[in-house]
Amino acid sequence: MIIPNEYKKYKNTSLDCPIYDENNPDYRCSVDCDKTNYRKKQGKAEHDKRKVDYYDICKLIDVFLSKIKIDSECICIKGVDILLLLNYEVIKRQYKLNDQSDMVWLRFTNDGYLGVVGSSNDINFDKDTNSYKIIKYSGCEWDENRIIIIPLPEIKNREERELVEKMVGNYLLDNGVPIIDKYSHMGFKR
Repeated sequence: MIIPNEYKKYKNTSLDCPIYDENNPDYRCSVDCDKTNYRKKQGKAEHDKRKVDYYDICKLIDVFLSKIKIDSECICIKGVDILLLLNYEVIKRQYKLNDQSDMVWLRFTNDGYLGVVGSSNDINFDKDTNSYKIIKYSGCEWDENRIIIIPLPEIKNREERELVEKMVGNYLLDNGVPIIDKYSHMGFKR
């Protein structure tokens, strides 16, 4: 991965993002502990923006990956029973990943919005997560028939994978793509 100067800004955590600090906890990080509904309200504000098409999101990501010299592209998966079809070991072998978790993924809402940008081999549609609670507050459900996966074959470690996750999410936000769980890809760290 080579990050040109004009793309280094995507490494930064947004100043309005809740930051986890064990000495001074920001309760806005957790949807359940936040009495102000900060992340839920941010999700609703994102949902009020113009939706960007699934395939246009893929095109944006593919351009971004080429700019930061990551030899990969989006895998668009649509259909029924996605979670039954996902086999992380097959993905690892097929895309020559060092580890099954070397991927970034995107989940969508039932009305076509990008719900969350995440990473690792833990794609799910659980309803007890912060992300689900945020999209539910916006009047949505998970679209269990649509995801995007970005295999990262040259990634060296977890920190680098999480950096790519953050940069992809920030790049999408900067290019007008609303993300309902706006902060999850930022890791709640500066």
